[in-house]
Amino acid sequence: MTLFHTRERSHPRVLMAAFALSALVLSGCSSSATGAAGGTGPADPNAELKVATSHVPASLDPCAGNIGYDIDYLQLMYAPLIDAEPATQKLRPGIATEWGFSGPDNLTFEMTLQNGLTFHDGTTLDAAAVKASMEHCLSLGIVSVPTIKSIEAKSPDRVTISLSSPTSGLPGWLNGRLGMVVSPTALAAAGADFANKPVGAGPYTFTSAVPNSSYTFSRFDDYKPAGPPSPQLAKIQIQVISNPTALTNALTSNAADFAYGLTPSSAPILERNPNLNVSHDPRLGVALVVINNKNPVVNDVRVRLAMQYALDRKAIARAALDSSEGTAAFGQYPPGSQFYDEETEDAWPYDPKKAKSLLTEAGYPNGVTVRGLAGNLPPYSTNAVLVREQWEKVGIKVDFVEMSGPQAITEFVAHNSADVFSVGWPTRASAPLNFEASLGSRSYFRQNSVPNEELEKLIALLNNTYDESAQLDIVKQINQVVVKSAEYVPLYFTPDVVAYTKNVHGAVPALNGSPNLTYLSKS
Repeated sequence: MTLFHTRERSHPRVLMAAFALSALVLSGCSSSATGAAGGTGPADPNAELKVATSHVPASLDPCAGNIGYDIDYLQLMYAPLIDAEPATQKLRPGIATEWGFSGPDNLTFEMTLQNGLTFHDGTTLDAAAVKASMEHCLSLGIVSVPTIKSIEAKSPDRVTISLSSPTSGLPGWLNGRLGMVVSPTALAAAGADFANKPVGAGPYTFTSAVPNSSYTFSRFDDYKPAGPPSPQLAKIQIQVISNPTALTNALTSNAADFAYGLTPSSAPILERNPNLNVSHDPRLGVALVVINNKNPVVNDVRVRLAMQYALDRKAIARAALDSSEGTAAFGQYPPGSQFYDEETEDAWPYDPKKAKSLLTEAGYPNGVTVRGLAGNLPPYSTNAVLVREQWEKVGIKVDFVEMSGPQAITEFVAHNSADVFSVGWPTRASAPLNFEASLGSRSYFRQNSVPNEELEKLIALLNNTYDESAQLDIVKQINQVVVKSAEYVPLYFTPDVVAYTKNVHGAVPALNGSPNLTYLSKS
């Protein structure tokens, strides 16, 4: 589960993405003689790749879904306006060959598009199609960038976006759902049913699906590289397997060639199999507990701080993952990432005595009761159990009601049916986009939270800062405000575990946690 990317209004979109925490990063693996991870031998252009995963998409319309797991599937079908190098998330050309801000206060954003691209249905991909796709996306409300005033197709290969205020994170939005361009012809024909008849311009076409069970994609022979590489497989079949043991068994029994969304505890078992490559690398994304801090009890910062000090994050990570690979989290960026802030390390050390004192100071010497929600799959369901046990020891009583990802997000955000929510957040490589989406007052997830004026000023400053080193200074200030106000409860960072057979080639690390299957081939 990973809260999501958009709101990507920076939105619920965002929270949804949360459910895709596991979809946060794909790891790299050993190298073959050709420099790509996997075995040796020439790729078979007629090969079919069998993929197994626990990740279920909410929608195959890039802007109708609210779960981070969607991205795993969407990037097969849709070419992005702006692509990103999987291992670093550094932006690079996709459909757009050039882009940049201009004018007073950088309120104009222009893109030059690659010529000669077509959608799977033969429709030309030009500026008019990009404009129609972006407007469709924004109209659905899950992805929302309020600073966009207008989108214009200045010529067949030129798109201009007018902004109401500085938005330095816009290229990051265009690397996500907003930049996944859909066919205007297919959209007009399918209408509300487009998610069941998706048409993009990516390397693979949608073939069929049994919702929540299996999804099949076929090579698009007329694909012209626009970010993702040319397809090297005839077909990709994705099977959804929610049980962790069954997911591991799919690989060891040769029922799958490639599997992701594996638990860290499964790695030792898979690594003993000489026919498999296994990788587990750090990724962006954090397991956490989100708070609706407008609600009684949790609207008191002392209660929220008590929640922080009551937790032994290292113990939670070890128990939830059944592994020592998790890292305690006190912010949104893990060690080693460009916006990691070592000054927040151990910001709320495990201190049950201090937690009890804060509750007493807040007027709750006998403890408090809060309402909880959790996704019904590990690690979020497991995290909820572990958090509840530690909170109860200091007097914070909570029962986490488990629901499916989309339902839980709707209940927490739209219906405010809980005070706290055990989920994951898919941290974005772009700091302006990430903090606007996760902590901005217009974030979908924050509609049941009290606006924080200090955060608002810093996020506005971040949106008007275009140099990453300068952005890091602002990120550190944001983190200090969060340490004081306890806006959410970070738990831990976890590596992504990916495994595949020796005849699979091209696996690449994916810092965003969404394995990019377009790079794979099979001999």
